[in-house]
Amino acid sequence: VGFVSSTFAADALSLRAGISTVSDPFVLQMWMAQAAGLYKKYGLNVEIIDMGGGTRGLQVLLSGEIQSMQVGLGPMVRANTQGADLRLISSFCNTIPFTIFTPANVKTAADLKGSTIGISSFGSESDIAMDITLKKFGIARKDVTIAQIGGGSVRLAALLSGTVKAVPLSEPISTKAREVGLTPFLGHAAAKVPWVFEGVVVKRAYFEKNRGLFTRFIQANTEGTYLIFADAKRAKALVAKIFKTNESKVIDAGYNAFKQVVPLDPLPSPAGAEHVLEQLDAIGPAIGRKKLDDHIDTTMPDALKKEGFFAA
Repeated sequence: VGFVSSTFAADALSLRAGISTVSDPFVLQMWMAQAAGLYKKYGLNVEIIDMGGGTRGLQVLLSGEIQSMQVGLGPMVRANTQGADLRLISSFCNTIPFTIFTPANVKTAADLKGSTIGISSFGSESDIAMDITLKKFGIARKDVTIAQIGGGSVRLAALLSGTVKAVPLSEPISTKAREVGLTPFLGHAAAKVPWVFEGVVVKRAYFEKNRGLFTRFIQANTEGTYLIFADAKRAKALVAKIFKTNESKVIDAGYNAFKQVVPLDPLPSPAGAEHVLEQLDAIGPAIGRKKLDDHIDTTMPDALKKEGFFAA
């Protein structure tokens, strides 16, 4: 790709980038960018940090301890509603990748009443997905107990132990859930619900002062995505390493999930963004700022697309 300045190596920029959990296939391009030396190629020194949940990651982002957070538009909009000034500047996933799993003895939505449901953290995309699910089946949030228990692997373990009765899972954890006999109760992933599930979120003021830094970050991540699409063997080896598994079905599931939902051009879906705002308003509390420009800034990926970077 011919968009790399020869001076990058001389002026390496540091970036602390938060992710919700290591067991997230939709940030695989970041691990690839790191493993393949793409951050270094673009003059970046990137530290990828597991924040233990998107909501917590946003709090740390607001404190200034990290400069970007990979999180969905939903939690970010809620933070803006509470006074933050954040922007999502690119998207890694434009659909809801969750499937809600339950034990085999859950036959109807009524069986969930009075039970405990596991999510990663309050306000997270997993929490929003559960709110949408409950609303779909006419169950009030007060009719269940919502427990913050962590990432996908932890939620799967809690479901298997009987600690909780329903959890949202994404690939490759969903494949493991099916293999051990858990029931897919509702498939948001299969329905391909338009959404903006995960992207680069930054503080607006910091972004305006450091556009060059984030341009390089998007470039490196885009090349990471391209490598994953172009070199399945290398990508699957990375999935195995990150998820600490040798199970071929799980590795294939993680890789295929990435290819199915992660765009080569990291632009947020306008329809998905509108759907996020509509659903947040419906499940409450009401959001005050409903213009997409209040939450999304695509000027950077738009410029890269116009320059021909993504095509290259």
